[in-house]
Amino acid sequence: MAHWLFLAGFLTACGVAQAVETEVRFPKKHFNFFDAYCLDCHDTDSQKGKVDLEALSFNITSIEQAELWQKVLDAMNAGEMPPEKKTQPKSVEKADFLEDLAKTMVLARKKLSDSGGQITMRRLNRREYHNTIESLTGVNLNVESLPPDGGAGSFDTVGASQFISSDQFEQYLELGRTAIDEAFARQASLDKNVLTFRVEPEKTVNVMSANWMKRLEEAHQRFLGWKAGVDKAALAPENQQALEKIRKKYNITDLTNSIRLYQNADLLKGVPDAKNFGFKDSNDAEFSFRGGYDRMYAYQKHYAELPLSDRGTYLKLGWGFQRIVISPPADKLAPGEYKLRIRAGAVKGSDPNRHYIQIGYPQRNNDVPAGFAGKPISGHQVKGTTENPEIIETIVKIGSGNPNEFAIQERQPEDRDLYRKQFNRIKKENGYGYPPAVWIDWAE
Repeated sequence: MAHWLFLAGFLTACGVAQAVETEVRFPKKHFNFFDAYCLDCHDTDSQKGKVDLEALSFNITSIEQAELWQKVLDAMNAGEMPPEKKTQPKSVEKADFLEDLAKTMVLARKKLSDSGGQITMRRLNRREYHNTIESLTGVNLNVESLPPDGGAGSFDTVGASQFISSDQFEQYLELGRTAIDEAFARQASLDKNVLTFRVEPEKTVNVMSANWMKRLEEAHQRFLGWKAGVDKAALAPENQQALEKIRKKYNITDLTNSIRLYQNADLLKGVPDAKNFGFKDSNDAEFSFRGGYDRMYAYQKHYAELPLSDRGTYLKLGWGFQRIVISPPADKLAPGEYKLRIRAGAVKGSDPNRHYIQIGYPQRNNDVPAGFAGKPISGHQVKGTTENPEIIETIVKIGSGNPNEFAIQERQPEDRDLYRKQFNRIKKENGYGYPPAVWIDWAE
């Protein structure tokens, strides 16, 4: 097992490492600087922070020496060393020291990872390590924690850029252990009975939409009560000067039912306090209507009243678009590949360009019940109809770096702003917004 981890974690990609012949020397002229500002705390006797610089050679011949010199460079560049309470070097001598050390480290990195054009020792890059682990264990690892592979033009396999430290080596080993644990868990799950987990959207997203509509209705009634008080105050002679300021500020002639009037209602005398109606302020009260009820209530209500909403759901696009989440109990899901089935149909007469669904990982930011975390995993055309739905099948993976839940949504447009403008245009025509295009019966 240890040999397997070692081979998977760190590769001597081209045979036996050879000694680096070319010397890399940090100029000896800096020894006095080193002695004056570093060795007082980091000599062999003191070793503060378990760092011994007294035995550190100015002739860099090993990766270990290079790593320690790199730590010196990093600490001084960050202003951590020398400590504030200690004597500080002059700016000129510190700059000279750091410039020469930086140049030396560049040379050391190149010479220690490349010898006369022949790579002596290198690590697997992220792509190679991912593919190797997947080939050996079947596990699809998330390798973002591994060292980046840049620094050598457009190629990610140039040995001179595959410099590795002991800490980075541990990252490879840790991921290797994770892969082996998951491989054993996969093997242990082979004898388990097949688990089928089905989601009926009329019991999930439709219920969520119904509760959302109730909240919008309740907020709308509170808004109407507050709005009536604002409209009354706007008629008072004492507020005409304030109204004129609002008109000039936004270049508006008629403030009747204007968003600007209610956003700036606090400028008027005698207006009711929005907090008494359950809002944070006048702007919050206005947004509850314009950004909530007015924008989405008719859309949600229309979809809820469509045929087949009692045994499925219509995916939404634009404002108020939703997802269907498949979230089986985590303790019942072993790592591995699972078959995902979706029974779906396209709505007769709808735009064929919208007869597509996407599968991805649901995002959980701010409890918004829509959208994916990252890019979709896959996309699928819906060829069935609501009268004769088809079953779409695909494979999803659960394991290292992958959530144990998935989501389905109608394919989203690249230009979201354009689609929202079109949503508002269509809403003026039909009273609610985008017509339905895809119906989902169930997913499992």
